[in-house]
Amino acid sequence: MSAFKVIVVGGGPVGLTAAHSLSRANLDFVVLESRSKIVLDAGSNLVLLPIGLRVLGQLGLLPVIERVSSPMSRFKRIDHEGRNIGDTLWFTYFKENHGAYPRVISRHDLMQTLYDGLPAEAQAKLLPNKKVVDVVTGPSGVKVTCADGTTYEGAVVVGADGAHSKVRDLMRTAALQSATPVEVNDAKPFLTSYRAMWVRFPTVAPVQPGDASETHGYDCTLQLFAGEDTSVIGIYERLDEPTRDGVRYTQADEAQFIERWGHLPIVGSGSGKGGPKFTIGDAYANRTQAGMVNLEEGILNRWSWDRIVLAGDAAHKFTPSTGAGCNNGIVDVVALANEMYHAFREVRGASGDATAFPDRDRLLAAFDDYQQVRFDTVKDGLAAASQATGSATWSDMTHRFVDRHILSKPSLQKFFATWNARALARTPVFEYVEGEEHMVGKFPWAQPIREATARAEPAQAT
Repeated sequence: MSAFKVIVVGGGPVGLTAAHSLSRANLDFVVLESRSKIVLDAGSNLVLLPIGLRVLGQLGLLPVIERVSSPMSRFKRIDHEGRNIGDTLWFTYFKENHGAYPRVISRHDLMQTLYDGLPAEAQAKLLPNKKVVDVVTGPSGVKVTCADGTTYEGAVVVGADGAHSKVRDLMRTAALQSATPVEVNDAKPFLTSYRAMWVRFPTVAPVQPGDASETHGYDCTLQLFAGEDTSVIGIYERLDEPTRDGVRYTQADEAQFIERWGHLPIVGSGSGKGGPKFTIGDAYANRTQAGMVNLEEGILNRWSWDRIVLAGDAAHKFTPSTGAGCNNGIVDVVALANEMYHAFREVRGASGDATAFPDRDRLLAAFDDYQQVRFDTVKDGLAAASQATGSATWSDMTHRFVDRHILSKPSLQKFFATWNARALARTPVFEYVEGEEHMVGKFPWAQPIREATARAEPAQAT
């Protein structure tokens, strides 16, 4: 292999963040996306936390992000009867502790921002209609085959293809066939305890632009994010029995879901009696888009094998209650890019050759270091998201009590937010990308953003 090329499978937010990281490192790459377009007007909204916003700011994308997203300072909370059960101020404390409110953004607008922020030569490396069917690794590289018969060769494959990752399945198959005994992930690594419906609808009274609210109660919770023109709700229903099997939901499933939960209020009168209410059924009747999915949860024991490495939902899956999933995928890319940067710097420093690149053993060590950097943080985030969903769906009397009488207290919210802030402040940024620090709060970041006055060291000159 005469050059170093990275093959990224999956052109979602994590895959496009990987494209930015590789473009900034002057490394050759290609992104293979199975869908017909890189930027599609589909999917629910996403929440960008300060840890994700900081990375996007380092890449120079924050001004655009701020124009196409809305800040969130607090969540109003009601129960299934529309009664007020106390606001949550977590987002206010994010602003105090880390310098920015979380922001809600449509998947389309985030994708468009990531795409537009790439130089033209990098955009040309984003290839739609590329459904990966095979990955073969060898001593000197890897070969990826797509359903249309095209093949791509490179040094490594990054699987950023989501919770139902084809790359993860192919990695497992290759590991099982390996002559060297290795730890192998389960065939169905994620457990589903909840399913979700998301609904996009025009923002109409009594829903107001900027509203962010949650409805809590037994077996079902929802989150509302209201924009200037359209709003999105995510409704999370506890399953009777957890499952590891995937499901493709139909219009009939949606109708049954609405029949069961359509009466729940999205916004209420505050007293539970009288006053305007706007329900799930109202939103669904006025929908412009809707869909149903399972909410998988879990974390892989192994995030890599040989020249294949996973990031984002391919390696770990959160429930959406804390908005942490996309942000952790972005930070995965940062951590992986930093470990590869260390590997390039090490081999070039030792050889004196500015065009040298790491061999297989050094790459595998970088992949192991990447997982070690991320694993405990992701595991803690996964537990926090699961706890949040369990509390909001009142899975037992303890969760109901905590949700109504503990989490509703601003003093306790501030205590937990302060405790969590110390861990968030250790979240990494790209070591080799120059940029400005936009997020300044009470808790200083452990890793500063590289100042523009210092010259960044590219991984490989083009």
